[in-house]
Amino acid sequence: MPGRSISQWLFNPFRFVAGYKAMLLGLGIILISALIGSLGNTHFDGVLDVHVGNEVPLWYFFAEGVIDWLSLAVPLFFFGLILSSSSPRMIDVFGTQALARWPYLITSIAMLPKANRRFSMYLMYRFTSPAGSTALNYTDLCIFILAGIVAVLMIVWTVALMYRAYAVSCNIKGAKAIITFIVSIIGAEVLSKFLLLLLLQ
Repeated sequence: MPGRSISQWLFNPFRFVAGYKAMLLGLGIILISALIGSLGNTHFDGVLDVHVGNEVPLWYFFAEGVIDWLSLAVPLFFFGLILSSSSPRMIDVFGTQALARWPYLITSIAMLPKANRRFSMYLMYRFTSPAGSTALNYTDLCIFILAGIVAVLMIVWTVALMYRAYAVSCNIKGAKAIITFIVSIIGAEVLSKFLLLLLLQ
């Protein structure tokens, strides 16, 4: 669109998309990412975490995405109410935080190859049975490394989007925005881990 560069859409789309549009689009992406992740046993079991894990029911993959999203959106909204000079709308904060997780869709696709699961099983076997002998598949190793690089880049990108979403939707800048975001994301990581573990049990 005129006056809107590609970099703005990639790194700060929240000036153009917010409210219910961001919420619907973000939730749709979270659910699609969970569905694709279920095909490769890719778990988003934490606000920032992603790894290949055990098989679980499909609903648990969906629960991971929703819990991760809410664990961060809730504290950010409350910080916005306390610190913002304006009046942040809940739908804007929650909607933009949902949309900020869209790079994880790329992660779920990158983790799809079965090579990731095979190499994860190889590592688990080596740690649990170091005396055993099993051949290392170098093709699986290369695919696993590439998927890991993609996953790390997407995490960095997602964190940047989450911060932008917070700053824009709550109209907070500078040290206040940075400090409260760091506190929120650390707390959300711990909370999401706890809730997902509790739900799994």
